[in-house]
Amino acid sequence: MMKIIPLCVLAVCAVCAGCFDNHGKPADATPVTSLAALAATNRADVTRLYLRGGKEPLAAGALAGLSKLRELDLSERELAAVPPEVFTLPALEHLYLTRCGLKELPADLAKMPALTYLNLDGNQLTAVPEALGGATKLKWLRLNENQLAGLPAALSACTDLRAVYLRRNKLTSVPECLKACTKLQDVAFDGNVAITEIPDWFVQLPALKSVSFGGCRIAKLPADLKPWRKLNSLVLAGCPIPADEMVRIRKELGDDVALVF
Repeated sequence: MMKIIPLCVLAVCAVCAGCFDNHGKPADATPVTSLAALAATNRADVTRLYLRGGKEPLAAGALAGLSKLRELDLSERELAAVPPEVFTLPALEHLYLTRCGLKELPADLAKMPALTYLNLDGNQLTAVPEALGGATKLKWLRLNENQLAGLPAALSACTDLRAVYLRRNKLTSVPECLKACTKLQDVAFDGNVAITEIPDWFVQLPALKSVSFGGCRIAKLPADLKPWRKLNSLVLAGCPIPADEMVRIRKELGDDVALVF
């Protein structure tokens, strides 16, 4: 019998989806967690810098000389813009800018050759620059809780993407730029109430494992769901799916997909 996850689990799914975000952090040095500690440290040896929620201003030069920095967290700081020095960090792989009040992103995002993880959750972004398509090593992209109506076509160049989270934005459709991202495994569109359909090409993406459309206005799935029999989970909670369509989906997906209605 197919695994059906109760609706009450949805909240847990929303929290846990993408929980691997924090895996793979550098373990070769103790992280620096304040500007004061940074001033007392050999900057050339710092690999992780966590300044989340700090109140002290980031003066010019605050991030200079961090040639080995691989992970930077500036989340929960009021930032008028992303500090320009961020884009001069040659080894930076993970960048956290959650809930910073950001309204736009600079084209300099393309100047980050090592970037694999970008977290921009909880800002006020209405657009993502085309330049982000230049960050071709990007694997994880978090854009939950912004004001995005779409993604730039240039993002199709980021063919190494494994996970994209776009919960609670203003999307009206699944961004077509993702069609080229054939390594995508984990995708979430929950809370984009204007999304009414799932395109056929999205079902055909070969590496998908976890797909979530909770709270979207989807009433019917594509006719051919056989490619999704390999999914680990599919979340459709809160979608206006009729009972007969639910029966069809259950039958099409087989017994091994964790399905949330």
